[in-house]
Amino acid sequence: MTNYLYMTNKDFETQAILDRLISKEITNKKAAELLGLSKRQIIRKKKKYREEWIKWLIHKSRWKPSNNKQDKSKYTKIFELRRNKYHDYNIIHFQEKLLENHNIKVGYWTLRNELIKEWLVKHKKRKDPKKQYINRPRKECYGEMVQYDWTYDKFLEDRNWWEELCLLVAIDDATWKVDLKFEKSEWLIPTMIFWKEYFETKWKPRSIYLDKFATYKINHPNATDDKDLPTQFWRICQTLWVKLIFANSPQAKWRVERVNATLQDRLIKELREANICDIDSANKFLKKVFIPKFNKKFKVKPKQEADLHIKLTKQEQKSVNQIFSKHSIRKLKNDFTISFNNELYQCYRATDWKWPMLYKWDSITVEEHLDWNIYLSKKWKYIAFQKLDKKRNRIHKLPLAPVSNEDYNKMKDKIEELEKINKIQLENEVELLKTNILSHYQKTWKKHPWMKNFVITKSH
Repeated sequence: MTNYLYMTNKDFETQAILDRLISKEITNKKAAELLGLSKRQIIRKKKKYREEWIKWLIHKSRWKPSNNKQDKSKYTKIFELRRNKYHDYNIIHFQEKLLENHNIKVGYWTLRNELIKEWLVKHKKRKDPKKQYINRPRKECYGEMVQYDWTYDKFLEDRNWWEELCLLVAIDDATWKVDLKFEKSEWLIPTMIFWKEYFETKWKPRSIYLDKFATYKINHPNATDDKDLPTQFWRICQTLWVKLIFANSPQAKWRVERVNATLQDRLIKELREANICDIDSANKFLKKVFIPKFNKKFKVKPKQEADLHIKLTKQEQKSVNQIFSKHSIRKLKNDFTISFNNELYQCYRATDWKWPMLYKWDSITVEEHLDWNIYLSKKWKYIAFQKLDKKRNRIHKLPLAPVSNEDYNKMKDKIEELEKINKIQLENEVELLKTNILSHYQKTWKKHPWMKNFVITKSH
């Protein structure tokens, strides 16, 4: 006897219409109209219904396991992996790892439903957004805009628990290709190192989209957007003709913010699997393994295939170390010295066109390079200089600068000779100066302003 529990409401409706058709209460045309079928199909159904009655209405595969049903042992292995190894992975990342490491292919929604049934994943309802933002369309070409940001996290977890690393992130707006680097902080020097490597390998982008952090922009209310007070990073970008765009909110540069969230989830697990414990090996892992793999998976095809990165000129390539350095302006004093960081530096006059001519009260640029060496320059030309010891006396007679850098050691020997002048010789020179000046003013019957206490001493 046919089990009526297997029949659905649609089956009962079809049975009632076929019964009326057989009893000639309705025609074939009306039955076809009621069931939404053709007249030919109704004739075929009526014939089958007469032969097999209700048994024919129920599909033979109903309540039977599917022919494509997957083996349950496969899911037991998945559940074990989820509990023991991949307990904190999201479902998409877990699905990728199953295929990559264990050769288990399973659909996203099937995996999600099975994990929810086993209480290995919590089902969360989506929250309705309080505000709805309209996303700015992506740029059309590669290199037209790069979004830049940084994020702090315990990327190395317990393997390096005492150090929280900073991940510098740059993502191209058109293709979503990323460039990553681990640093200890996001201050000026790591930022300059990151962008120097970017400009040397991928060349200059048209613009950089970033936030209003103090490293990039002066945020004091009395000095905002003042061209006379640029930050060091702003000066670098102005020198290289790269436009800086400052976002007013995190939602404005949401692409790089979204990538930050993805990296905080995925990168921590990848570093754990590779068993990386220090920042140097983490940066090597990023360049060789993670960045190519990440870009291959998440990159997007741009609307136009043109690359708008601008190649560094020959002059920029030569002076790239000079550009990517911390600049400070100092005034040249009467004795051709400048003070910087509580130290004295003696500058030398030039004899060749390769070296700039120096005058009193010139503006001298002090450059702190990324290798922590200090150089002095005027209008992008280097100056010959020497660091002075404060305990010693300054040099009165300034030697001429060497014609080339190779003669610098010879110049040092001359300076040491001048420093070793006897005190007696200096005193004689001072006495001669005194008598000459006093005799001049006595002849002309004028009073010298220093007549009362006229003493020439060495400046300290």
